[in-house]
Amino acid sequence: MAVWCECTIGAAPDNTAAREWLLDGYAAPSPRLALRWFDVWAPRLADRIDPPLDAVWLQGPHRIGAVRVVEHDPSDPATPLRAWPYDIELHDQALTVLCEGAVFRLAVMDRHGCYSLSARPLLTHASPHGLATLAPAPCRGRPVAASPTGPDIPR
Repeated sequence: MAVWCECTIGAAPDNTAAREWLLDGYAAPSPRLALRWFDVWAPRLADRIDPPLDAVWLQGPHRIGAVRVVEHDPSDPATPLRAWPYDIELHDQALTVLCEGAVFRLAVMDRHGCYSLSARPLLTHASPHGLATLAPAPCRGRPVAASPTGPDIPR
């Protein structure tokens, strides 16, 4: 079963202009590989929200050194994202949900926005429940089994 994965950042919940930006997408060949993609992107997203204290910013002549903490925000969306790769119980729940054909979404929010990783199965075969299949558009052009021919030369 193929799974479509997305990493998105959305507007804050109290923002009237609901917007969402796609950072990355991935078509995983299986639910397990989708969760491995989550394992890579969860810490990446956390580092974009709350960079590590030893992060170096701006390379070049005006290099900025390590980040210094000035104030503490009690709502910390980076912590659950950093914890994701090590949460075996949540991995098992996500795998069960995906194998059942449902959507799994790991979403965290703060006052600035909503940060999420989501995965949804792609329907590629007819299901026993009679749902319509999502088949690719028919291929136009030379069949794969046909031998290549020269440029449009009449025979």
